[in-house]
Parts: sequence; structure tokens; C-alpha cells
Amino acid sequence: MLQVSRHTFKSDTGTGTMARTQVDFTPTRIDYGGEFHVISGTQGEVCIVGSNGSRIGRSRAIPFPAPAVDGVVLGKSWIGVWLDREFQTSCMASLPLEKRLEDGPSRDSLRLSVEKSRGINPANSIWSRELDSEPMKIGSSGENVVFATYSGIFMIDINADLIWVSPLPSWPPIYNLRHFDAVASINEFPLGIAIWSQAGGVSVLDPSNGIELHNSVISLKHKISNVYFSEEGGWLIILHGNSVAELADWGADPKIHKTLGPVMEAKFVDGRWLWTGWRHDGELMNGEVKSYPREEIGVGILDGFVLLNNGCWDNWGQSSLT
Repeated sequence: MLQVSRHTFKSDTGTGTMARTQVDFTPTRIDYGGEFHVISGTQGEVCIVGSNGSRIGRSRAIPFPAPAVDGVVLGKSWIGVWLDREFQTSCMASLPLEKRLEDGPSRDSLRLSVEKSRGINPANSIWSRELDSEPMKIGSSGENVVFATYSGIFMIDINADLIWVSPLPSWPPIYNLRHFDAVASINEFPLGIAIWSQAGGVSVLDPSNGIELHNSVISLKHKISNVYFSEEGGWLIILHGNSVAELADWGADPKIHKTLGPVMEAKFVDGRWLWTGWRHDGELMNGEVKSYPREEIGVGILDGFVLLNNGCWDNWGQSSLT
């Protein structure tokens, strides 16, 4: 059941939006860490914020002249993935979060590097690697990085040393949907590393060697755009369109719930799933969805506040509609 409500969620810290720094570019997501979080923008901008959303260092930097399509925070480093389809180039790099972010090479430099087959590196990177095929998704397992490209699934350590490579999973029951088999999410959970495809395939890999432990297909009416896991809350599968699927436990049947619009980010907090997305915030608790309309698009949730696509912060669940 979908309910539309008016609600204000108060942060447990008691801090207000004034403690948060407005982002001066169009943000697309937040990559969450412990002490540091990284906000990415549409044109390759990044900035670092603390646990309450206050800016650390520069208001923006463009370390590489392409959008950062995904990233993960490990300790005091951010491992980002950049992709430029126009120049058919992509790279991965680790940036230190305790140092000042800097602007990197220009777009002309990127064009010339492609023409001359000479790589360029993001500014101030600890390490940088060109990728031989288009990246799809990045995640973590313990202190290691797990990422998927169209060449396979890779695990590397924090210094970019290769630990293992595994072939991309295949799911015979949905072979005719293989053009939707792009990896949608990589999740660490107690049974291993879950690799989810857009078409509903899920493969569990052994984190020690990359060997597949489980392979199955979940029947869903819409493509998967992202998946979230919580040991207390189970799984929340974000579907294209206006719905989410809830899995209370591994192997359970999914329960589909309608939402007011596409979901951009979700978290399990205080016994309920919270999310933000296309012109609404929402929550799921005890099988009931409540929604809170807003005018803007939410792209991230931090400390009880929503980062909006206009760069401002607002209370989660605080409707801007009257």
C-alpha cells in the first residue's frame, strides 16, 4: 500500500542544514565512507564532505576530464572510475582523501592522449590504471575493491595489485535477455559477493578466489537499476520505473512495492528502508510504503538529510510542496 504523507525527519545529531555546505555543481551521487564521503557531479566534478555534509577542502575539482561514473571509499582513499564514451576511454584511480583535490588534465589533453595512444592520469592519484573495456560497477569486499567490466569481474587490493579475475556470470534462463545482463550492483554480504544483473540474474562469488558459489534468477517485471543490502533489513532491489522489490532474506520471494517515482539512493535506518529519488522521498516499514513529495530530485542521503540535484541539502521527508 502506498501512502503520500507530509513529514520531517530530524537528524539524530541535532545539526541543521546550516552545518552542511551547498554543492556548487550538479551532483549525481554520494560515495559513502566513514570519516569521508565523496560527491560526484555530471561533468566530472568531485568534492569531499564530512559525516555531517560539511565540505572538506575545495568546493570542487575535476581530477580527470570525464564523468566519474562510479566510485567507492576505502578508509582514507577514494577509488573512482571515469568513462568517456566519445573518446572510448576509461580509467580507474585512487585519490587520497586527506589531501587537497586538484584539477587534472584538460579535455584537449584527453583527446590528444587517445590519438597518440598515450595515457593520462587523474590529478594527485596514488595509482591509476587504464581499463581495457567499459566499466559497469564497482564495490568492495573487506579492504579490497571488486569491479566489473565487460571483460570480467576483478578483485584488487588497495594498492591496485590483482587478487583474482572471474568470468562474467551467465544465466541460461534469461539468455534471450542477455543485452540486459549488464552488472547493476556488487554487494558484499555474509555468504560472499553478490553480482546482480539488470535482467534479474544473481551470482554469488567466493571472496577468497572469485569462484562462483551460487547462480539463480529472480523473476521481476522491470530491470534492476541498483541493489542495497543490510544485515538487519535484508535486500532492497531498485527497479526501473516506480517500484522497489524487498527480499527479507536470501532466497525469499521478492515483494514488489510501488513508489512515487524512480529511486536514486536508499539506506536502512532505524528498522526501515529510507530512500530518495525523482521528486519524492520514501520509506518502507512492515510492508507499508509512505511517500513524501518534493519538487527536486534527491541523489543521496547523509545524516538524515537529502542532497538534491540543485546542490542544496534538505531534511529527509520534508515536502517542498504545499
